[in-house]
Amino acid sequence: MKLNFLYLFFATALLLVSACTEPITVGSDLLEEDRATLGQITDLTFTTKVVEDDSLLAFDFVDNLTLGTLTFGQLTDDVFGQWKHGIYIVPTLRRNTADGQIARPAFADDPSVMVDSVVLILPLDTLAGLYGTNNTFEYRLKGLGGTIVDQLRNYYSNDRLTVDFNDLNRDNSFTAVPEATLVYDTLIGGGDSLPHVRIAFDDQFLTELNQTPASTFDSDTAFWQFLSGMFLEPTAESGSLLPIKFQRTGEVSRAEMYFFYPDTSDQSPTFYRAPLSLWLPSYQKNYAGSVAGDKLRTGIDNEQALIAGQAGLLTEINFPNLTDLENTVINQAELTFYVDEIEGYDYDTYPISTFVALYYLDNDGNLTPIQDRQRLGNPNSSAAVRQFLGGDPQTDDDGNIFFQPRISVHMQQMVDGVVPSTIYLRVVPIDQDPSRVILRGPAASVRPATVKVTYTNLD
Repeated sequence: MKLNFLYLFFATALLLVSACTEPITVGSDLLEEDRATLGQITDLTFTTKVVEDDSLLAFDFVDNLTLGTLTFGQLTDDVFGQWKHGIYIVPTLRRNTADGQIARPAFADDPSVMVDSVVLILPLDTLAGLYGTNNTFEYRLKGLGGTIVDQLRNYYSNDRLTVDFNDLNRDNSFTAVPEATLVYDTLIGGGDSLPHVRIAFDDQFLTELNQTPASTFDSDTAFWQFLSGMFLEPTAESGSLLPIKFQRTGEVSRAEMYFFYPDTSDQSPTFYRAPLSLWLPSYQKNYAGSVAGDKLRTGIDNEQALIAGQAGLLTEINFPNLTDLENTVINQAELTFYVDEIEGYDYDTYPISTFVALYYLDNDGNLTPIQDRQRLGNPNSSAAVRQFLGGDPQTDDDGNIFFQPRISVHMQQMVDGVVPSTIYLRVVPIDQDPSRVILRGPAASVRPATVKVTYTNLD
Protein backbone atom coordinates (compact mmCIF):
# COMPACT_ATOMS: atom_id res chain seq x y z
CA MET A 1 0.00 0.00 0.00
CA LYS A 2 2.82 2.41 0.92
CA LEU A 3 4.78 1.80 -2.27
CA ASN A 4 1.74 2.04 -4.55
CA PHE A 5 0.74 5.37 -2.98
CA LEU A 6 4.20 6.85 -3.45
CA TYR A 7 4.50 5.68 -7.01
CA LEU A 8 1.08 7.21 -7.85
CA PHE A 9 1.98 10.44 -6.05
CA PHE A 10 5.23 10.99 -7.92
CA ALA A 11 3.76 9.89 -11.24
CA THR A 12 0.98 12.47 -10.88
CA ALA A 13 3.46 15.20 -9.98
CA LEU A 14 5.53 14.35 -13.03
CA LEU A 15 2.49 14.63 -15.31
CA LEU A 16 1.54 18.01 -13.84
CA VAL A 17 5.02 19.40 -14.36
CA SER A 18 5.27 18.23 -17.97
CA ALA A 19 1.86 19.80 -18.83
CA CYS A 20 2.67 23.34 -17.59
CA THR A 21 4.10 26.28 -19.58
CA GLU A 22 6.31 27.25 -16.62
CA PRO A 23 7.58 23.89 -15.24
CA ILE A 24 10.23 25.42 -13.01
CA THR A 25 7.67 27.56 -11.14
CA VAL A 26 5.11 24.78 -10.87
CA GLY A 27 7.76 22.28 -9.79
CA SER A 28 8.86 24.64 -7.04
CA ASP A 29 5.28 25.00 -5.82
CA LEU A 30 4.83 21.21 -5.77
CA LEU A 31 8.08 20.72 -3.89
CA GLU A 32 6.95 23.12 -1.17
CA GLU A 33 3.62 21.28 -0.99
CA ASP A 34 5.38 17.91 -0.74
CA ARG A 35 7.51 19.17 2.12
CA ALA A 36 4.42 20.25 3.97
CA THR A 37 2.72 16.85 3.68
CA LEU A 38 5.64 14.59 4.64
CA GLY A 39 6.53 14.06 8.29
CA GLN A 40 8.62 11.99 10.69
CA ILE A 41 8.14 11.12 14.35
CA THR A 42 10.78 9.60 16.60
CA ASP A 43 9.33 10.22 20.07
CA LEU A 44 6.31 7.91 19.87
CA THR A 45 5.78 6.44 23.34
CA PHE A 46 5.93 2.66 23.76
CA THR A 47 6.47 0.26 26.65
CA THR A 48 8.18 -3.13 26.89
CA LYS A 49 7.39 -6.16 29.01
CA VAL A 50 8.86 -9.68 29.11
CA VAL A 51 6.24 -12.42 28.75
CA GLU A 52 6.38 -16.17 28.25
CA ASP A 53 6.02 -17.43 24.70
CA ASP A 54 3.28 -19.84 23.65
CA SER A 55 4.06 -23.55 23.57
CA LEU A 56 4.92 -24.95 20.14
CA LEU A 57 2.52 -27.11 18.16
CA ALA A 58 4.66 -30.25 18.05
CA PHE A 59 2.27 -32.58 16.20
CA ASP A 60 -0.72 -31.67 14.04
CA PHE A 61 -2.63 -34.91 13.60
CA VAL A 62 -5.01 -33.54 10.94
CA ASP A 63 -2.17 -32.73 8.55
CA ASN A 64 0.20 -35.32 10.08
CA LEU A 65 2.90 -32.68 10.61
CA THR A 66 5.68 -32.85 13.19
CA LEU A 67 8.67 -30.66 13.98
CA GLY A 68 11.66 -31.82 11.95
CA THR A 69 14.38 -30.88 14.44
CA LEU A 70 14.20 -30.98 18.25
CA THR A 71 16.82 -29.92 20.77
CA PHE A 72 18.06 -31.96 23.72
CA GLY A 73 19.95 -30.94 26.85
CA GLN A 74 19.83 -28.84 29.98
CA LEU A 75 20.91 -25.20 30.40
CA THR A 76 20.97 -23.25 33.65
CA ASP A 77 22.11 -19.66 34.16
CA ASP A 78 21.27 -16.60 36.22
CA VAL A 79 19.63 -14.73 33.34
CA PHE A 80 17.32 -17.23 31.62
CA GLY A 81 16.81 -19.79 34.39
CA GLN A 82 16.76 -23.53 33.80
CA TRP A 83 15.85 -25.07 30.44
CA LYS A 84 15.34 -28.81 30.34
CA HIS A 85 14.68 -30.21 26.86
CA GLY A 86 13.74 -33.88 26.56
CA ILE A 87 12.19 -35.89 23.73
CA TYR A 88 9.34 -38.43 23.57
CA ILE A 89 9.85 -41.08 20.88
CA VAL A 90 7.35 -43.63 19.51
CA PRO A 91 8.66 -46.44 17.25
CA THR A 92 6.67 -48.40 14.69
CA LEU A 93 7.17 -51.60 12.71
CA ARG A 94 8.73 -51.36 9.27
CA ARG A 95 6.60 -51.85 6.15
CA ASN A 96 7.47 -53.67 2.94
CA THR A 97 8.00 -51.28 0.06
CA ALA A 98 6.10 -53.47 -2.40
CA ASP A 99 2.80 -54.03 -0.58
CA GLY A 100 2.91 -51.83 2.52
CA GLN A 101 2.50 -54.82 4.83
CA ILE A 102 4.46 -55.17 8.06
CA ALA A 103 7.95 -56.55 7.53
CA ARG A 104 8.41 -59.05 10.33
CA PRO A 105 11.95 -59.49 11.68
CA ALA A 106 13.44 -62.95 11.21
CA PHE A 107 14.12 -63.30 14.93
CA ALA A 108 10.40 -62.97 15.71
CA ASP A 109 9.57 -66.38 14.21
CA ASP A 110 12.63 -68.35 15.31
CA PRO A 111 12.93 -68.79 19.10
CA SER A 112 16.55 -69.88 18.70
CA VAL A 113 17.61 -66.47 17.37
CA MET A 114 18.51 -64.01 20.09
CA VAL A 115 18.76 -60.26 19.56
CA ASP A 116 22.29 -59.17 20.53
CA SER A 117 21.66 -55.46 20.95
CA VAL A 118 19.13 -52.72 20.33
CA VAL A 119 20.27 -49.20 19.51
CA LEU A 120 18.32 -45.99 18.96
CA ILE A 121 19.98 -43.93 16.20
CA LEU A 122 19.39 -40.17 16.42
CA PRO A 123 20.86 -38.11 13.53
CA LEU A 124 22.30 -34.68 14.29
CA ASP A 125 21.21 -31.50 12.56
CA THR A 126 24.65 -30.20 11.64
CA LEU A 127 23.13 -27.23 9.79
CA ALA A 128 21.54 -25.94 12.98
CA GLY A 129 24.62 -26.72 15.06
CA LEU A 130 25.16 -27.04 18.79
CA TYR A 131 23.83 -24.18 20.94
CA GLY A 132 26.62 -23.95 23.48
CA THR A 133 30.11 -25.44 23.50
CA ASN A 134 29.89 -28.65 25.52
CA ASN A 135 29.11 -31.77 23.47
CA THR A 136 28.78 -34.42 26.20
CA PHE A 137 25.28 -35.13 27.50
CA GLU A 138 24.17 -37.22 30.47
CA TYR A 139 20.79 -38.87 30.01
CA ARG A 140 18.37 -41.62 30.81
CA LEU A 141 15.87 -43.41 28.57
CA LYS A 142 12.55 -44.47 30.07
CA GLY A 143 9.56 -46.31 28.67
CA LEU A 144 6.19 -44.59 28.31
CA GLY A 145 4.39 -46.48 31.01
CA GLY A 146 2.81 -49.14 28.80
CA THR A 147 0.13 -46.72 27.62
CA ILE A 148 -0.24 -46.52 23.84
CA VAL A 149 0.27 -42.92 22.72
CA ASP A 150 -2.84 -41.42 21.15
CA GLN A 151 -1.79 -40.23 17.68
CA LEU A 152 -5.23 -38.83 16.82
CA ARG A 153 -4.77 -35.56 18.71
CA ASN A 154 -2.49 -32.53 18.68
CA TYR A 155 0.55 -32.32 20.93
CA TYR A 156 2.40 -29.25 22.20
CA SER A 157 5.92 -28.72 23.46
CA ASN A 158 4.80 -28.49 27.10
CA ASP A 159 2.69 -31.68 27.10
CA ARG A 160 3.72 -34.41 29.55
CA LEU A 161 3.36 -38.14 28.90
CA THR A 162 3.42 -40.87 31.54
CA VAL A 163 6.80 -42.60 31.90
CA ASP A 164 8.02 -45.78 33.63
CA PHE A 165 10.19 -45.84 36.73
CA ASN A 166 12.77 -48.20 35.20
CA ASP A 167 15.53 -46.99 32.89
CA LEU A 168 16.06 -48.62 29.49
CA ASN A 169 19.50 -47.19 28.71
CA ARG A 170 22.73 -49.18 28.94
CA ASP A 171 24.99 -46.12 29.13
CA ASN A 172 24.50 -42.85 30.96
CA SER A 173 26.08 -40.34 28.57
CA PHE A 174 26.99 -39.73 24.95
CA THR A 175 29.30 -37.35 23.11
CA ALA A 176 28.02 -35.70 19.94
CA VAL A 177 30.39 -34.87 17.08
CA PRO A 178 29.47 -33.27 13.73
CA GLU A 179 31.48 -35.78 11.69
CA ALA A 180 29.73 -38.75 10.08
CA THR A 181 30.29 -42.06 11.88
CA LEU A 182 29.24 -45.62 11.06
CA VAL A 183 25.65 -46.54 11.86
CA TYR A 184 26.43 -50.24 11.68
CA ASP A 185 29.52 -52.36 11.19
CA THR A 186 30.95 -52.93 7.71
CA LEU A 187 30.63 -56.66 8.33
CA ILE A 188 26.86 -56.23 8.09
CA GLY A 189 26.67 -54.10 4.97
CA GLY A 190 28.07 -51.08 3.23
CA GLY A 191 29.01 -49.29 6.41
CA ASP A 192 26.33 -46.60 6.20
CA SER A 193 27.40 -43.46 8.06
CA LEU A 194 25.98 -40.12 9.18
CA PRO A 195 26.46 -37.67 12.08
CA HIS A 196 24.47 -39.22 14.92
CA VAL A 197 24.33 -40.31 18.54
CA ARG A 198 23.60 -43.86 19.68
CA ILE A 199 21.39 -44.83 22.61
CA ALA A 200 21.96 -48.50 23.50
CA PHE A 201 19.26 -50.41 25.41
CA ASP A 202 20.25 -52.33 28.54
CA ASP A 203 20.44 -56.10 29.12
CA GLN A 204 17.11 -56.21 30.95
CA PHE A 205 15.36 -54.84 27.87
CA LEU A 206 17.12 -57.42 25.67
CA THR A 207 16.02 -60.23 27.97
CA GLU A 208 12.40 -59.10 27.86
CA LEU A 209 12.56 -58.64 24.07
CA ASN A 210 13.94 -62.14 23.49
CA GLN A 211 11.19 -63.61 25.67
CA THR A 212 8.33 -61.76 24.00
CA PRO A 213 5.93 -63.87 21.87
CA ALA A 214 6.05 -63.80 18.06
CA SER A 215 2.65 -62.06 18.02
CA THR A 216 4.39 -58.91 19.31
CA PHE A 217 5.35 -58.20 15.70
CA ASP A 218 1.92 -58.86 14.18
CA SER A 219 0.87 -55.21 14.33
CA ASP A 220 1.88 -51.81 15.63
CA THR A 221 -0.69 -52.13 18.39
CA ALA A 222 0.81 -55.44 19.53
CA PHE A 223 4.32 -53.99 19.39
CA TRP A 224 3.22 -50.93 21.39
CA GLN A 225 1.90 -53.25 24.10
CA PHE A 226 5.53 -54.29 24.53
CA LEU A 227 7.15 -50.89 23.89
CA SER A 228 4.75 -47.97 23.58
CA GLY A 229 7.57 -45.44 23.34
CA MET A 230 10.54 -43.88 25.11
CA PHE A 231 11.42 -40.64 26.86
CA LEU A 232 14.96 -39.34 26.41
CA GLU A 233 15.65 -37.07 29.38
CA PRO A 234 18.74 -35.04 30.36
CA THR A 235 19.91 -35.92 33.87
CA ALA A 236 22.53 -33.23 34.44
CA GLU A 237 23.58 -29.79 33.32
CA SER A 238 24.90 -30.12 29.77
CA GLY A 239 25.58 -26.44 29.11
CA SER A 240 24.42 -26.93 25.52
CA LEU A 241 21.38 -27.83 23.47
CA LEU A 242 21.88 -30.51 20.83
CA PRO A 243 19.77 -30.33 17.64
CA ILE A 244 18.51 -33.78 16.63
CA LYS A 245 17.20 -34.09 13.09
CA PHE A 246 14.26 -36.45 12.96
CA GLN A 247 13.13 -35.38 9.52
CA ARG A 248 13.70 -32.56 7.05
CA THR A 249 11.33 -31.63 4.23
CA GLY A 250 11.98 -33.82 1.19
CA GLU A 251 14.18 -36.27 3.07
CA VAL A 252 13.57 -39.74 4.51
CA SER A 253 14.04 -39.86 8.27
CA ARG A 254 17.18 -41.64 9.43
CA ALA A 255 16.07 -41.74 13.06
CA GLU A 256 15.36 -45.43 13.75
CA MET A 257 15.68 -48.31 16.19
CA TYR A 258 18.17 -51.00 15.13
CA PHE A 259 17.73 -54.58 16.33
CA PHE A 260 21.02 -56.49 15.79
CA TYR A 261 20.95 -60.29 15.65
CA PRO A 262 22.73 -63.21 13.89
CA ASP A 263 21.33 -64.24 10.51
CA THR A 264 19.29 -67.45 10.73
CA SER A 265 21.10 -69.11 7.80
CA ASP A 266 24.81 -68.54 8.44
CA GLN A 267 24.88 -66.71 11.77
CA SER A 268 26.41 -63.63 10.14
CA PRO A 269 25.43 -60.35 11.84
CA THR A 270 22.40 -58.53 10.48
CA PHE A 271 19.76 -56.11 11.71
CA TYR A 272 16.10 -55.11 11.61
CA ARG A 273 15.22 -51.42 11.37
CA ALA A 274 12.13 -50.02 13.07
CA PRO A 275 11.29 -46.44 12.00
CA LEU A 276 9.74 -43.85 14.29
CA SER A 277 6.10 -42.85 13.96
CA LEU A 278 6.16 -39.88 16.34
CA TRP A 279 8.64 -37.63 18.12
CA LEU A 280 7.61 -34.89 20.52
CA PRO A 281 9.56 -32.24 22.44
CA SER A 282 9.29 -31.85 26.18
CA TYR A 283 10.50 -28.28 26.66
CA GLN A 284 10.41 -27.40 30.36
CA LYS A 285 11.53 -23.95 31.49
CA ASN A 286 11.87 -22.76 35.08
CA TYR A 287 12.60 -19.06 35.52
CA ALA A 288 12.54 -18.99 39.34
CA GLY A 289 15.42 -16.99 40.81
CA SER A 290 16.63 -15.69 37.43
CA VAL A 291 16.61 -12.27 35.78
CA ALA A 292 13.89 -13.58 33.47
CA GLY A 293 11.81 -14.65 36.47
CA ASP A 294 12.11 -11.20 38.02
CA LYS A 295 11.03 -9.49 34.79
CA LEU A 296 8.09 -11.85 34.31
CA ARG A 297 6.94 -11.02 37.83
CA THR A 298 7.55 -7.25 37.55
CA GLY A 299 5.58 -6.59 34.37
CA ILE A 300 6.43 -3.45 32.39
CA ASP A 301 10.19 -2.89 32.32
CA ASN A 302 11.31 -0.15 29.97
CA GLU A 303 14.97 -0.46 30.99
CA GLN A 304 15.68 -3.94 29.67
CA ALA A 305 13.95 -6.74 27.77
CA LEU A 306 14.59 -10.40 26.95
CA ILE A 307 13.72 -12.74 24.09
CA ALA A 308 14.38 -16.48 23.85
CA GLY A 309 13.50 -19.11 21.26
CA GLN A 310 11.81 -22.52 21.30
CA ALA A 311 8.83 -21.55 23.46
CA GLY A 312 10.95 -19.27 25.63
CA LEU A 313 10.38 -15.54 26.07
CA LEU A 314 8.84 -12.67 24.11
CA THR A 315 9.13 -8.92 24.50
CA GLU A 316 5.67 -7.35 24.49
CA ILE A 317 5.67 -3.88 22.89
CA ASN A 318 2.68 -1.63 23.51
CA PHE A 319 1.86 1.74 21.92
CA PRO A 320 -0.59 3.44 24.34
CA ASN A 321 -1.34 6.45 22.12
CA LEU A 322 -1.20 6.63 18.31
CA THR A 323 -3.31 9.78 17.84
CA ASP A 324 -0.30 11.68 16.44
CA LEU A 325 -0.46 9.40 13.40
CA GLU A 326 -4.16 9.75 12.66
CA ASN A 327 -5.04 10.97 9.14
CA THR A 328 -1.67 9.86 7.81
CA VAL A 329 -0.35 7.22 5.46
CA ILE A 330 2.61 5.41 6.99
CA ASN A 331 5.54 5.37 4.59
CA GLN A 332 7.92 3.48 6.85
CA ALA A 333 8.02 2.43 10.49
CA GLU A 334 10.87 0.64 12.19
CA LEU A 335 11.88 -0.29 15.71
CA THR A 336 15.48 -0.37 16.91
CA PHE A 337 16.58 -2.58 19.80
CA TYR A 338 20.22 -2.65 20.87
CA VAL A 339 21.71 -5.81 22.35
CA ASP A 340 22.47 -5.43 26.05
CA GLU A 341 24.83 -7.34 28.33
CA ILE A 342 24.57 -8.77 31.83
CA GLU A 343 27.75 -9.69 33.67
CA GLY A 344 28.33 -13.43 33.58
CA TYR A 345 26.25 -14.13 30.48
CA ASP A 346 28.50 -15.06 27.55
CA TYR A 347 27.39 -14.40 23.96
CA ASP A 348 30.46 -16.27 22.70
CA THR A 349 29.07 -19.44 24.26
CA TYR A 350 25.42 -18.66 23.53
CA PRO A 351 25.27 -16.52 20.35
CA ILE A 352 22.46 -14.04 19.76
CA SER A 353 19.62 -14.80 17.36
CA THR A 354 20.23 -14.56 13.63
CA PHE A 355 16.72 -13.22 13.03
CA VAL A 356 13.87 -11.76 15.07
CA ALA A 357 10.33 -10.94 13.94
CA LEU A 358 7.23 -9.15 15.13
CA TYR A 359 3.91 -10.86 15.90
CA TYR A 360 0.48 -9.82 17.17
CA LEU A 361 -2.50 -11.58 18.73
CA ASP A 362 -5.28 -12.29 16.22
CA ASN A 363 -8.98 -12.45 17.08
CA ASP A 364 -8.55 -16.03 18.31
CA GLY A 365 -5.68 -15.10 20.63
CA ASN A 366 -3.03 -16.77 18.46
CA LEU A 367 0.37 -15.21 17.87
CA THR A 368 0.42 -14.29 14.18
CA PRO A 369 3.13 -12.63 12.06
CA ILE A 370 2.49 -8.91 11.50
CA GLN A 371 1.00 -7.85 8.16
CA ASP A 372 4.38 -6.85 6.70
CA ARG A 373 5.62 -10.39 7.21
CA GLN A 374 2.43 -12.05 5.97
CA ARG A 375 2.42 -10.11 2.71
CA LEU A 376 6.03 -10.98 1.94
CA GLY A 377 5.56 -14.69 2.56
CA ASN A 378 7.90 -16.88 4.59
CA PRO A 379 10.93 -14.73 5.55
CA ASN A 380 13.02 -17.82 6.28
CA SER A 381 13.01 -18.76 2.59
CA SER A 382 14.60 -15.61 1.19
CA ALA A 383 17.60 -13.59 2.31
CA ALA A 384 16.22 -10.58 0.43
CA VAL A 385 12.90 -10.75 2.27
CA ARG A 386 14.67 -11.15 5.61
CA GLN A 387 16.80 -8.11 4.85
CA PHE A 388 13.76 -6.06 3.84
CA LEU A 389 11.96 -6.95 7.08
CA GLY A 390 15.00 -5.83 9.04
CA GLY A 391 15.11 -8.55 11.70
CA ASP A 392 18.72 -9.60 11.21
CA PRO A 393 21.45 -8.34 13.58
CA GLN A 394 23.29 -5.21 12.42
CA THR A 395 26.27 -3.27 13.75
CA ASP A 396 26.63 0.49 14.12
CA ASP A 397 29.85 2.47 13.56
CA ASP A 398 30.95 1.82 17.14
CA GLY A 399 30.49 -1.95 16.87
CA ASN A 400 27.25 -2.09 18.86
CA ILE A 401 24.81 -4.77 17.68
CA PHE A 402 21.15 -3.96 17.15
CA PHE A 403 17.97 -5.34 15.56
CA GLN A 404 15.76 -3.09 13.43
CA PRO A 405 12.52 -4.88 12.46
CA ARG A 406 10.15 -2.93 10.22
CA ILE A 407 6.46 -2.57 10.90
CA SER A 408 5.19 -0.18 8.21
CA VAL A 409 2.02 -1.93 7.01
CA HIS A 410 1.09 -3.18 10.45
CA MET A 411 1.63 0.26 12.01
CA GLN A 412 -0.91 1.67 9.53
CA GLN A 413 -3.42 -0.94 10.65
CA MET A 414 -2.74 -0.16 14.30
CA VAL A 415 -3.35 3.54 13.64
CA ASP A 416 -6.58 2.69 11.79
CA GLY A 417 -7.76 0.47 14.66
CA VAL A 418 -7.83 -2.68 12.53
CA VAL A 419 -5.41 -4.57 14.80
CA PRO A 420 -4.39 -4.13 18.47
CA SER A 421 -1.67 -1.63 19.34
CA THR A 422 0.39 -4.36 21.02
CA ILE A 423 2.99 -6.45 19.21
CA TYR A 424 5.55 -9.07 20.27
CA LEU A 425 9.22 -9.45 19.41
CA ARG A 426 10.12 -13.10 18.90
CA VAL A 427 13.08 -15.29 17.92
CA VAL A 428 12.46 -17.06 14.60
CA PRO A 429 12.30 -19.73 13.32
CA ILE A 430 10.26 -20.23 16.47
CA ASP A 431 10.63 -24.03 16.55
CA GLN A 432 14.30 -24.34 15.54
CA ASP A 433 16.30 -21.54 17.15
CA PRO A 434 16.83 -21.75 20.95
CA SER A 435 18.96 -18.60 21.08
CA ARG A 436 18.46 -15.90 23.70
CA VAL A 437 19.11 -12.13 23.63
CA ILE A 438 19.19 -9.38 26.25
CA LEU A 439 17.86 -6.09 24.82
CA ARG A 440 17.88 -2.45 25.91
CA GLY A 441 14.42 -1.00 26.53
CA PRO A 442 13.05 2.44 25.57
CA ALA A 443 14.11 3.91 28.95
CA ALA A 444 17.68 2.57 28.89
CA SER A 445 20.22 5.26 29.75
CA VAL A 446 22.47 4.30 26.83
CA ARG A 447 21.31 3.26 23.34
CA PRO A 448 17.61 2.99 24.26
CA ALA A 449 15.08 1.22 22.08
CA THR A 450 13.45 3.63 19.62
CA VAL A 451 10.76 3.80 16.96
CA LYS A 452 10.95 5.93 13.83
CA VAL A 453 7.90 6.57 11.65
CA THR A 454 7.84 8.54 8.40
CA TYR A 455 4.42 9.39 7.01
CA THR A 456 2.37 11.50 4.60
CA ASN A 457 -0.43 13.71 5.93
CA LEU A 458 -3.86 13.25 4.36
CA ASP A 459 -5.19 16.63 5.59
